[in-house]
Order: sequence, then C-alpha cells, then structure tokens
Amino acid sequence: MHELGRDDGPTLVLLHGLSDSGLCWPDAVRRWLHDYRIVAPDARGHGESARGDPATSHGNRFGDMVADVVSLLEALAGEGVKAPLLVGHSMGAGVAGAVLASRPGLVRAGVLEDPPWFTMPAGGERPPPAQTLQQSVQSFRDDLEAAVTSRRDEPPQWPEVELGPWAASKAQLDPLLGDRDQILSQTPWIDIASAITRPTLVVTGDREGMVLVSSLSRHRLADLGNPHLEVEVVPGAGHTVRRDRSDAYHQIVDPWIRRQFARPDN
Repeated sequence: MHELGRDDGPTLVLLHGLSDSGLCWPDAVRRWLHDYRIVAPDARGHGESARGDPATSHGNRFGDMVADVVSLLEALAGEGVKAPLLVGHSMGAGVAGAVLASRPGLVRAGVLEDPPWFTMPAGGERPPPAQTLQQSVQSFRDDLEAAVTSRRDEPPQWPEVELGPWAASKAQLDPLLGDRDQILSQTPWIDIASAITRPTLVVTGDREGMVLVSSLSRHRLADLGNPHLEVEVVPGAGHTVRRDRSDAYHQIVDPWIRRQFARPDN
C-alpha cells in the first residue's frame, strides 16, 4: 500500500492496470499530492503484493481484486475517512467500476481510464494477443534499461517520470499470472455500467484498435442513458490516456475531481 500526498486532504484511491503497480502514477501524483491524500495499492500478484498460490493460481482473480478494494474502502471508512474517489486504469478501472456498481456507499465518485469495456463488431472476432502475458514482460526482466530506452523512443512520448516505475512493475509481475482472462469480470460490462449510481467519468482515447472503450462501446454507453456516466475522448490518446496525452487528460480529469469533492456529502 503506497500512501502519498496530504494526510488531511480528500482521499483518492488509485487502482492500476494489469502488470503495473501502485507506484505507476508518478505524473498524476505530482499533480495531485498537494491537494489530496493518495492511497495506491499494489493489486494481487503485482508490485510488492503477495504472489498467487500455485494450487489456485489458474482461477479468475477479478472477484478477489474487487473484494480487496472493498476491504480497503471499509478500512478507510473505519478510520473516519470520508468516502474516497476511485481512479482506475484498465484492469483497475474495471475493478473500480464493479465497486462503484456494487458498493456505492463506500465511494464518492470514480474516474475510469479506458476500462475493459470492449465491444466486438458484429460477426467479428478479437484476434489473440501476439504474446502471452509472461512473454510480454520477459524483456523487462532480461534488461530493464533497454526496455525503458525502447519505450522512450516510441511515440507518443510519455512523461519521463513514468518510465522507471512502469518498467520496474513489469519485472515484478507474478509469474503465475499467465492469462489475461484471469483478471476480467465474469459479469458483462454493460450490466456493471448500468448499475453505477455514483458520478463516474470514463476517459478514453480515439486511437481505434489501441483502446478498449471503442467507438462501438461509446455508442452502447450513450444508448444506455445512465445519467451518472460521462464519457470523454482525448484526441491522439491510446489505452494509457494519462501517459499518451498527460496534459489533456488532466485538463479534463482534475477539475472534474474537484467538482465531486465540492459536492455536499450524499
């Protein structure tokens, strides 16, 4: 558990994406630490959190991750902390959405950065990933600095402060976490989106094929008509919106967060 920022500030709980860790928010943290208390856990099998049990390592972990966040929020409530605001990316955004839908009394609002709310085109079939999850992180274990240099040279350019923690987290990933389906919700995402009753901002990019909340998903969200959901699309951004277009992300997200904390308590 990583705790940063002001001890007396409103609380943000940051939930990272697959193969990241709670330290993978450095650019956002340096923008938020003077105004908020920041709590950023390492999810199961990530960062410095416990590895999986070999006897049960092949099951779905999504429900466990949701339960972990609920336990964290209950602990904060027990300390007298007013309802925090959840900020999640990818896997963490999926978990945050499930918490917002199932335990709204524990949270004030949520920001979901490209959650795994993917819609397959009619008659289409999503191609399998080019690499397994463990293959995708092996280069970081082999040569961390080379992996950082490779990312530094790729467009779009990320804030330099993001690169070190991002690369280090890849080398920390639990070797028993081998299948991306292990961290996906068993409940259809549209049902989760329908059930959300707290203000929720979904932020995604416009690079089709590089984002999970595609144009098809955005149409489904619009048709859903849930008044608690807002969707913002950041031009030029892919899956990691806050890294691809950091200033544009924060121009949208930061005032939105301030407005949620300015609202009277529910």
